[in-house]
Amino acid sequence: MTARSQEQPRRRPAPAKAPLPPPSAFRMPGALRRPNVLNLPGGWRASVEPPVTSDGFLDEDFVMDSQAFLCWLADYYHDDLVTLRLIVRMMGMQKPGGVVEATQTKLAELLKVKQSQISRSLKETGQIGVVVKVRGAYQLHPRLTLKGGRVPIEPKPGLRIQGSMKVDQLSLLDSIADNEDLPEAFRELWKLPDPEKKPLREDKARARARAAALAARPEEDRTS
Repeated sequence: MTARSQEQPRRRPAPAKAPLPPPSAFRMPGALRRPNVLNLPGGWRASVEPPVTSDGFLDEDFVMDSQAFLCWLADYYHDDLVTLRLIVRMMGMQKPGGVVEATQTKLAELLKVKQSQISRSLKETGQIGVVVKVRGAYQLHPRLTLKGGRVPIEPKPGLRIQGSMKVDQLSLLDSIADNEDLPEAFRELWKLPDPEKKPLREDKARARARAAALAARPEEDRTS
């Protein structure tokens, strides 16, 4: 009688593991519940502010644009590409605080249009309160678009303060509201006009009036 070797039971292959998701602070256990405690001496207090710059953007500074403003911009100027391109270009050119240091000639060169078109667009957007001219530069409304960062402290008579200060949106809005030299439309901009109720541009209104007048003339007058 011969002994047979006992066969080993077959093992099923282990299931393939799903790839791990990329690391993220929001996937760490307790990441959103982890308390950050800082003990301060009695009578002291601290404030925590988010950084105003980031290296995760194409530029070095943080840019904040209102999505509602971008949607309004696309709807309101769907028939005015010059103004649409102009505001978008100025949003990309703005310095910390929303200041655009460019002349109408420079803007016309960048957009490859006539300076008269830039002048018309700036006039119309100024009447709405989107942009205003201040001290030879243009200021985009910080409620619509704002570029963060630090700006130099303006020297004042009798003060020796030097350095720079961080751009703060709320402080900038307060300073605009208190500046009576600015146009009322810019100071009190809370709601943009309805794109459905947008009036015709002056040049298009004149062209439509001429076409209506020509159509109302007798046929023999139109052919003469």
